[in-house]
Amino acid sequence: MAFDALRSTLRRTPNTPDAPALQASAGLSTAAYGSAADQYSPVFADPVAGGGTDTQAFNCPACGRTLTRGARRCEGCGQRLILDVPMRRAAALSSGGAVAGIVVTLLLVNLFAPPAPPAAAVDTGAGSDTGLTPAVVDIPSGAMAAIRGTTAINGRLAAEAVPLAKALDGKSFDTTEVIKVLRRMAIDTRAGAGMLKAMAVWPEAAGQQAALQAFYDDLARRIDSGLAASMNSTGAYRKTAKGILTSLKDVPGLDADARALAAQGGLQLPAVTIPDELR
Repeated sequence: MAFDALRSTLRRTPNTPDAPALQASAGLSTAAYGSAADQYSPVFADPVAGGGTDTQAFNCPACGRTLTRGARRCEGCGQRLILDVPMRRAAALSSGGAVAGIVVTLLLVNLFAPPAPPAAAVDTGAGSDTGLTPAVVDIPSGAMAAIRGTTAINGRLAAEAVPLAKALDGKSFDTTEVIKVLRRMAIDTRAGAGMLKAMAVWPEAAGQQAALQAFYDDLARRIDSGLAASMNSTGAYRKTAKGILTSLKDVPGLDADARALAAQGGLQLPAVTIPDELR
């Protein structure tokens, strides 16, 4: 009788491939089929682990939770994200890129700016007591760019003496403002030091090159030492500001020497204003 019932069921559903369903309709047990099929159907709670979403999802860098690409915040740990990157890391990369861009721009502008045409020697006549003006020295283009660039940078460094002196003279010392000044000066100091190598191609500039190197090294040491202190260390930043003002008093002499060198080749240097704090 069971055989007749199974044959009757198969005739009614000839195209049905589901063996468990056929058994159920014939009154047979489905336990053997159901338990075997479940063993080979793994279910992944994490879609990334299952390989289903490899381009539309990513893991949170902090807690590992699977997130949809473009998410602004992790639902698990609360980490804020920008372009699938933690906000702090993105800010650090952006800040580092901005600083590098400023330094590269300064170097390119000063190294590749067109030099001013040299002044021509003037003939005052054969009967003149003075004769010809001194011959114009042919300054190598790299040295010319380095002298021009360091002069401009020294002018910016000298200008920072004003906010530093103001902070020292104030009733309450503004540590935050001094830190901003030190960071600006750190960028200019490193940019100026990077130009000195180009000055070595002109022997007459060896003395100026050595003096600028010593100036930038001393300034960078004071700045780095100051920025290493805690923001709450008012005494440390006050001491740093005083030391930097002392170092900046070398700028007037360096500027005068640079202009004397530039005059040998008829080179026009950018104007520099020396604040009263450095006189």
